[in-house]
Amino acid sequence: MMMAKFVLCLVLCVVVAGHKHHPKFPKNTEDYIIPMPRKVACSGDNERERGNIIEQSKCGDPKDVFEYLKVKAAHEQISPRAVWVKRCVGLCEYENEGTCVATETAIRHIPIRIYNVKTNKETCATYPIVEHVSCGCCSLSPEECAAPRVYNPRKCSCQCPNMEERRSCLRKRNQNMRWNRSKCACEKRRRSVK
Repeated sequence: MMMAKFVLCLVLCVVVAGHKHHPKFPKNTEDYIIPMPRKVACSGDNERERGNIIEQSKCGDPKDVFEYLKVKAAHEQISPRAVWVKRCVGLCEYENEGTCVATETAIRHIPIRIYNVKTNKETCATYPIVEHVSCGCCSLSPEECAAPRVYNPRKCSCQCPNMEERRSCLRKRNQNMRWNRSKCACEKRRRSVK
């Protein structure tokens, strides 16, 4: 028994000592530390490069972003698991004010294969994913929308979430009802005094 423990310890020591670090990955967590800015002399080259970086970082045309596809059930696996899709990303102002949002979207259907682990069967399908077509800057923040209204980033506005109730109210216009946008409620229209 003692000999077996000794051999096990020896094997573990050899394995640990023989483990080589893979060159593509950092050796330890210190390699992840982001260095502080290093002061350099201001030059035309620095200014041009800084200007190019700012221009590339601006909200403009949608950019390719890697997005993972979600599965419906834990026993399903899909292929591909992730795709490149167009998204609105970037800075809106030099001072980072505003948010880059989609002003127009479209549904893109990604061809996928679904493997069911329980049944060991594979099926083909299309996965609908929202892709951004055009972008714009929205200076409104979600915190600026007072309840019951909610922030709609697509329209860059505060909107009532109960749209069906609004439609119903608008159909009752001839019954002296009106829709109050700030309260998100249907109200009796006030009679004007003549």
